[in-house]
Amino acid sequence: MTQVFNKLVRWSLVVACFVGTIELACRIEQWLLYDAPVLGMYTYDTALFTTDEYGIAGKPNGAYEKWRLNSLGFRGPEVNIEKPNDTLRIACIGASETFGLYESRDNEWPRQLERKLKSQGIEAEVINAAIAGMSLSQRTLHLQKRILQFRPDVIVVMLEYGSYAGLTPERIRAQRSTRTTLPDHQGIIERMKAFRAPVKFKEVAIPMLSPLVQAWLAKWEKAVKLEVRKKDVGERFRSFQHIMPFEVEAFRQDLDALYHVTQSAGSQLVLLSPAMWMTEENLSSMYLSWPYIDESWWREARVKMGEEARAFARSERIQYLDLSHAINGHEAGWMLDMLHFSDDGAWQVAQYVSHAIANKEAGDLAH
Repeated sequence: MTQVFNKLVRWSLVVACFVGTIELACRIEQWLLYDAPVLGMYTYDTALFTTDEYGIAGKPNGAYEKWRLNSLGFRGPEVNIEKPNDTLRIACIGASETFGLYESRDNEWPRQLERKLKSQGIEAEVINAAIAGMSLSQRTLHLQKRILQFRPDVIVVMLEYGSYAGLTPERIRAQRSTRTTLPDHQGIIERMKAFRAPVKFKEVAIPMLSPLVQAWLAKWEKAVKLEVRKKDVGERFRSFQHIMPFEVEAFRQDLDALYHVTQSAGSQLVLLSPAMWMTEENLSSMYLSWPYIDESWWREARVKMGEEARAFARSERIQYLDLSHAINGHEAGWMLDMLHFSDDGAWQVAQYVSHAIANKEAGDLAH
């Protein structure tokens, strides 16, 4: 019995040393490639974002793998606060679908929008002022307190619906009395992100497997994460199933607040509806990020809040672009999950937005 125990201890030490060596090697590699810290957390959230008196903000000169922020905390090239002469300055505000997630570097739609406008003879400067995870009300505060100092001529805002699920007057009061913070990484899934070796293993080993095995592993991994999420959330998992009138009214009020902020600054406002590719696979992935929201709520929100935004834009005579039209019929090639784009999809969004801006510029010149 003692010999068995000793063998078990020795093999446990061997495995621990092996895993520890791989983990250390991964950390050193990331330090060499990305100047990542060897000790402590190195995740998308901790490397790219920080907090200030208004909530979550981009970290000046933040860097995480392909993502690079400038000295002001925006993704993209450096920007001077003073606007260059004869330049159309555009600020794009949204969450990760605007900040950029799956696109290769410099191919998120705001960067492609700038290139497209310049190819049309418009000297444009596009500021990607998006921050992943921001609600619409947070985007308005972000615009008012951080972005208006750059005096943008055009403000393009990607709308979002998820933050309104289950919204009540009490929750609104609580949100207004507290500032948003970064994830605390205390959940099981979040704590697992502290280890870098598993991610490296996935990057190196899994592509060597057959497509069939890769698909099975991806499905198994998601199923495990969903089970963990269900246990974390309990009975509230997918509990928001129908959109409520108060949620739509709160959305309308936030649109009104956004409009008045842009009007007071003398900027042109362009509203974008989120493109939403609702397949069973994509919806099941959404439950990892939005575990309380059922697919029925998402489907109702796309219709009712889209109609509300369109009616609001019509009443205030501002531009509203429905991105579902831009990607309709091409979702499999242009989107990589329910909300995020491929390089080609980001290009389609950039073209869609550039046409609206270019036509508005031409109309202004004609008058």
